Amino acid sequence: MLRKPQLVGLPILITSLFLLTGCPPPADFTQWQRPSTTEDDVRAAMAECGEPTAGSLSRLPANEQALQFQCMQRLGFTRKSGFDFCEVRKALPACVEAKQGHPLSVSQLEALPFDADEGFYPIKPDSGRSEDMQVSWRKVGASQHYSVEVANNQQALPMMYACGYPKPLGSNLKVASIGRTAKAQRCMIDHGFEPKNKMMLVCRPYPQVTSCEGNGEGS
Repeated sequence: MLRKPQLVGLPILITSLFLLTGCPPPADFTQWQRPSTTEDDVRAAMAECGEPTAGSLSRLPANEQALQFQCMQRLGFTRKSGFDFCEVRKALPACVEAKQGHPLSVSQLEALPFDADEGFYPIKPDSGRSEDMQVSWRKVGASQHYSVEVANNQQALPMMYACGYPKPLGSNLKVASIGRTAKAQRCMIDHGFEPKNKMMLVCRPYPQVTSCEGNGEGS
């Protein structure tokens, strides 16, 4: 099974290979197939499933990509390559829920891994990543100019430790669970910090998680 760094780097690697050969990556709508179906039919189905039709790689978090993939499958489509999202990402909530055949309980959801918050990424030996690259928060209202990024990180790092992120960042052996990540993120928000990328927030896709109750930062 692919490890986290491989999963993160896979779309970038695919795009890079196409760029190196001088060819743009194929549009995603060209990769779906269904008997007696035109390209317009594919585009319409993708729009129905909330999937972008112009690009080749979705920028949404993995679980939302899985939901889009499952939607296309329900409409009778398969990938020309034979690729199945949930065969690669078995631990995603959408994939676990589909396999068990009924909705996840909150406790089940909170126990699953969450890999969108870089603060919980394990740093592998010889990966070239440093702790500074893992800082995923900044003080609310802080300048986003690159010249103050180091200062922003220095301000956020002690609070990340206090809120339950690994010390040092990257020293953990695996990503944290959805429940643990939500608790750490809620702590950061309560102490006046904001995520560098709002797509990493647990409460955005999973407002039912315990630490998200009464949290207006999930949107």
